[in-house]
Amino acid sequence: MALAALMGGGDTGPTKPPPGHEKTAPSVSGPRADVRITKCAVLEGVRWPTAEVRITNHSSKTSNYWVDVEFVDARGERVSDGSTGTNHLAPGRVANETATGTREAAGQVTCRIIDVTRYAAAP
Repeated sequence: MALAALMGGGDTGPTKPPPGHEKTAPSVSGPRADVRITKCAVLEGVRWPTAEVRITNHSSKTSNYWVDVEFVDARGERVSDGSTGTNHLAPGRVANETATGTREAAGQVTCRIIDVTRYAAAP
């Protein structure tokens, strides 16, 4: 028992990591790193899920983007999906777009980016 007290073994509850050591999501790269969801909601009235998407062109070329989003219910099942995109986004510039599902959601949803396509825009 003395060893357990010295080693801190007397506390069997969960431990919180020290500040700055929290687990973070794995980093993403390429076109996926250029896109993030800023808002996820269900539209009143029609009850369609919607995601506000922020696209930041981190590449060195003016680019076009196509973003596919899925909307998942509380059970983890796909309710709907939607897409959005932008054209001729210059390097370092930002576009705010909206993806909307086409099927009614019965409750709250989670929005997830499932695919991002980026390609150089024609001059």
